[in-house]
Amino acid sequence: PDDVEARAAETLDEFTRAREIQWEAFRIPARERAEQRAAMEGIWADRDAPGAASTFLAWLGGEPVATALAVFADHGALLIGGATLPEARGRGAYRALVRARWDEAVRRGTPALVVQAGAMSRPILDRVGFAPVCEIEILVDP
Repeated sequence: PDDVEARAAETLDEFTRAREIQWEAFRIPARERAEQRAAMEGIWADRDAPGAASTFLAWLGGEPVATALAVFADHGALLIGGATLPEARGRGAYRALVRARWDEAVRRGTPALVVQAGAMSRPILDRVGFAPVCEIEILVDP
């Protein structure tokens, strides 16, 4: 959408705002937020390390409203961690983040995109051309 800007986080403040959006969208408990906040500067400092996730933000009307991550490797990019604030959903921020990460993958010469998506993201990804190739079952040992 024309009224949405999406790009990689460029500053520690943008990176921090992206995490805050994830915390709110995913209802992360205060204790976990505090632990993550304490590690924020170190994670930001290591953002260019091999295997580190790149953080992207989407803005509506100049306000950051959505975030997503991408892990870039030689043979593909993994798109994960998309989160949009509830009041901004349905306005194209998530699609803009898919596009921004896709464009970055092309810029890096990454030949494939892989998405791990839940029920909210899957319909959007289907509409923009992704196709399921497998399902992953996540097992949790309580």
